[in-house]
Amino acid sequence: MEYEEKTSIEFLNEVVLRAGEKIEKVEYQGPIQTVTIVRRSARIYKKVAQIKVAKQPIWKTTIPQELVKYKFSPKVNRLLNEPFETIQDWLQEGWIIREIRYHVDGISIKDDVYRMGPTYLFALKYRKSKEQQQYELQLEQLRKQADDLQMSPLFLHALSAEAMPRYWSRVKQLKFMQFCIAMYQLAQQKDLFDFKEIGATYEDRIGGSKMFDQEREEFLAHLAQLGIDAPSYGLVSSGKIVPIYFTGHAQSELASYHLGAVHATTDNTVLQTTFTTSNTTLWLVENRAILTRMATESEFLRESHSFVLCLDGQIRSAHKQFIKQLLKSSIQQVLIWTDYDEAGLTIAKKAIQLLPCPFKIIGRDSQIFTDMETYEQWLQHENRHEQEQQLGGVNEWKMWM
Repeated sequence: MEYEEKTSIEFLNEVVLRAGEKIEKVEYQGPIQTVTIVRRSARIYKKVAQIKVAKQPIWKTTIPQELVKYKFSPKVNRLLNEPFETIQDWLQEGWIIREIRYHVDGISIKDDVYRMGPTYLFALKYRKSKEQQQYELQLEQLRKQADDLQMSPLFLHALSAEAMPRYWSRVKQLKFMQFCIAMYQLAQQKDLFDFKEIGATYEDRIGGSKMFDQEREEFLAHLAQLGIDAPSYGLVSSGKIVPIYFTGHAQSELASYHLGAVHATTDNTVLQTTFTTSNTTLWLVENRAILTRMATESEFLRESHSFVLCLDGQIRSAHKQFIKQLLKSSIQQVLIWTDYDEAGLTIAKKAIQLLPCPFKIIGRDSQIFTDMETYEQWLQHENRHEQEQQLGGVNEWKMWM
């Protein structure tokens, strides 16, 4: 058992003593024992510490609330701002130990602090064991839910440990699994649904609709990285309105847009209707400053049959859907223009994955790249810059095309 009881001496040997240190003698003072620690070799002998520890720890599993605030761990020491009687009680029960460290003379005191005791460590390991049991129980229940739903291979992979970021806590991993199961279950019941319905359906209680709100962007983005496009399963709204900014000719059953201004549609509109365009060149730009600058050159946009879409720093599901719709129209080439940094490189890579047509990546000083490998190699030797530092003008834009 991981949280097995250890005698005070075993605890000191395993947790407290440093390399080369040994227990020389133990003196008893009622329920507390004083342990003298020395460092001894063929040439050296000196007293290095004295430790006061419970003679017989009381194996409890609930840590005193007043003690929790000190946030002890095996290697942490603290000064305690508590009444003498409280400290003595904690010492006698084994919650803490008192560690007195000496200077090299073995007489004058260097440190006089308190550390976690054997009972405290026992309680931590007991709690960790119980949490592991609870985690495994919840994991088993979620896997059963997934089996009952006969989830697709893509979703089953999403539920696996290797598919989740390593920095996610177990609580977050379980919540992501709940999210996947809830969304898949809802997709089997409805053709279209809102993000809020995922939590509300899974947790039939007041406030259930907010169950996944805090992780909304992260969970949807992670699904997309795993190749699961939430809108294709029926998600028509992420629970908030996401604007999509562009300039160019576009039309759908719900709206029609023309050259001469910056336009905005929403993720909800894009996911509920299909846009088409008569433009032949699609510009994918990272920042709004580029979009607004190009929108002022309506003559250039008209002559070059250009459509400019702003990605606003990342390619969201709605952007992907919008791009895919435009590509099915008359688009013949795509120009990708992002910041010259790691984030811009990531955006460019994700954009290229969507493209069935030729593309160009705009580098600094009017350099043009037609494959990602060459662009990435070039970027490794560049200082990081924002694309606004090279806005250019009509002449440059024509040359790039």
